Amino acid sequence: MKKNILSKIIFLFCVAFLFSCKSKKNIIAVPPTNNKIVKANFSKIEAKQATFNTFSTKAATNLTINDKNFDVTLNIRIKKGEAIWASITYIAGVEVARAMITPDSLKIMDRINNEYIKKQFDYIHKFSNNEIDYNALEAVLVGNCLPFVLNDNIAINQKENITTITGQTNQMVYQIGLNQLLKPQSTVLISEINQQKLEVNITAFQEILNQIFAKTISLTSIAKDKNVKLIMDYDKTFIDQPVEFPFNVPKRFSLIE
Repeated sequence: MKKNILSKIIFLFCVAFLFSCKSKKNIIAVPPTNNKIVKANFSKIEAKQATFNTFSTKAATNLTINDKNFDVTLNIRIKKGEAIWASITYIAGVEVARAMITPDSLKIMDRINNEYIKKQFDYIHKFSNNEIDYNALEAVLVGNCLPFVLNDNIAINQKENITTITGQTNQMVYQIGLNQLLKPQSTVLISEINQQKLEVNITAFQEILNQIFAKTISLTSIAKDKNVKLIMDYDKTFIDQPVEFPFNVPKRFSLIE
């Protein structure tokens, strides 16, 4: 697995996630929709966003980059508003990469090539739209709406069991489809200027401590000649338990630009 592939793995698991008792998880089934129009309630959408201090999960992950396919495991830990940490294991459970993302920075250890990448957060914009910030990554990983779409300058079309949010920024258009639980089951971001498209589909949700989080997430990124798809199925997901973010770079690693 080459170093550039590792970097794309790190990005796409983003473009999302502790000692008292085990949290209860129930798979949430989403019933079919119908066409009866009802009045949208924006405050209810905001109220359904999951809240947490910490989040951790293990995700069985299938990655496709153009015509290459990989099965990897992602261990993801989040401290709300501060850091997203991830460890990627490949064949036989061997760790091949580790990442630390903060609102200002992106750090990646490539254990295959003994190399280390340290970038400003906007490095991610090479693979995604400039509207994707740290808070957006957190939201995607846990199954919340993208924060920048939850404002007053949007159009909401609600029918029974499904709500569609559409809007436009300076750089892209977006469409969010919410299920009857007011959770984002589909998100599409398109930037014609940058020839980029990002699709996020959540095909299953889970209940943890009376809140609804993502269970199975599919991410598809299309940027010019790059086509990457990531399917993550979460297992052993916990919220508000202690998490650690070990990220010590060995001296033998070389920093690459």
